[in-house]
Formats: sequence, C-alpha cells, structure tokens
Amino acid sequence: MKSNGTVRRIDGTVVVRIKGATHVATLPNVVCLNPESAEPGRVYEKRFLDKEIYLPRQYQRAFDAHLLGLDTVVLGMNGYSLLTEKQCLSWGVKPGAYEAACRQLLREIYRALDEAFPGIDVRFAHGASDTGVDRAVIQVAKELNRPQLGHSCPEFMFYVQDGDGVPVYVAATQDEYANSFIRSLQILIAANGRQQAFSIDIDAAFKMLRSVILVNVLKSISTTGGPPAIADGRVEDAVAAFEHLVHAVGQQMGVIAVDPYHALVAHIRDVTVSIARGLISPERAFSH
Repeated sequence: MKSNGTVRRIDGTVVVRIKGATHVATLPNVVCLNPESAEPGRVYEKRFLDKEIYLPRQYQRAFDAHLLGLDTVVLGMNGYSLLTEKQCLSWGVKPGAYEAACRQLLREIYRALDEAFPGIDVRFAHGASDTGVDRAVIQVAKELNRPQLGHSCPEFMFYVQDGDGVPVYVAATQDEYANSFIRSLQILIAANGRQQAFSIDIDAAFKMLRSVILVNVLKSISTTGGPPAIADGRVEDAVAAFEHLVHAVGQQMGVIAVDPYHALVAHIRDVTVSIARGLISPERAFSH
C-alpha cells in the first residue's frame, strides 16, 4: 500500500485506506482490517456510501461542476483544524470562539461582496474535514446556500463526514491536495493555522499567484495575544509567522482599535471587495 494511502471506487462505494496511521483508529466509521498485526502494519479503512466524491484524475470535472460560473469569485479559508481546550486556555480564547469568529468573518465577506456587486456568484473551496476551519467554511456555505467544493487526500478523508451533501475532490497525495485547493480558489483567507497552513499561504501567493489576505483571527479575539508564531522550530501560528518573517515596508501590518476583531472584519471586507473588482466582468464591477 502507498504511504499516502489509497482511494478507490468499488461497486458505487468509495473506499479509503491507509497503513500505520493509528491516529485515525478511533474516528467514526473507521475499521481496522488486520487488528492482529503490529501497529505499523495495521490497515485502516473508511467507506463512503452517500457522498459525491471525485477521484484523483477527476479534478477538472469537480471544478467545472461546482466552482465554475459567470462572474464567480471562489473564496477559500485555511487555519486551525483543531484547538484543544488547553490551547484555548493558554492562548486566551474560549473553546469554539475561533471557529465562530471565522464563520462570522466569512459571512461579512460574503455580504460585502454581495452589496458591492449585486448578482456576484460567490463560491467556497475548503479542506472538506468536519472539524476546525473547514467545518466553519462548510457551515457558512450551507447557510448561504452557495456552491462549495471540498479538497482532500486519502489520509484526511478519515476526517470527512459522509452523507452531508458536500462534494469533495480527493487527490492522491497531501501535496496534490494542497495544490488542488489553491488552484481552485481566487482569494485565500489565511486565518492562522500551523505548518500545513503556512505552506499553503506561501504557495498560494508566491507559486500560484493567488490573492492572500492574512487575518490574525486569534490575536484579534485573544486576551493573551494568541500563540507564539514559532515554537521549538515549528510553526504554531501561520499568520503570525508570516508577519514575523516577511516585512512589507510602508504597509500597515496590524489593526489598533478598541474592538480589534470588529476593526479587522471591517478592514477585510474592504480588501476583499477591492480584490474581487478585478476578478469579475467590468459591467458588474462598476455597476453599483
């Protein structure tokens, strides 16, 4: 079995398998096919019976079916997939506050685009997992009744919910998953996250030339300033790390206000509208 795991369609059922990934063993609907084997050799499987899934060679079909349109702007958001109660406590945020803040930020961005460009077709790209920032995007897309497309890979599919009505494209590897996610979107809202998010932020801006909006959501709602940018050589906060390592001379790097989160949302609304104006037709961009 490939180290990245496998994904196959068998008699109408999509089956994902991975070897040695013991961290998925306790997740819902996951079974071990050979529990008698030592841990490194154990194979874990999850079956999807009721979900629209596109396999590795079907990316274009997935994109055309769910993200292609007229005067369309595809928004993506990345960040933390999981914040433990201990982390929330040490970083000065209540459990669930980060995800709630991300959801509200997305709602405000959508409203800003809809008000500035009536009839604009806003769609959402995300990492498909039923947790953290991905769940926040999924929930907002459903709430707004907007098209969306999840992106994943065999290992991450163990965190994806079956039967939720959300289509997902499954790349063969984690790197291909990240590339397809970036490829699908036009504007990436970078809302904290760790090393994976940090790599996606950099690749989106410097390799694939996407518009990236750095939003330090945690800092804006934290009573302690949030997590360190880098700890023990590991990225703990992708946005804070980017702010620490990349210096834009003359560009405002922070927001000072009585209510930092409110000021941040207002600023991001304006920035997103400005970016979107160049992505849609002139007729719609300058009609309102």
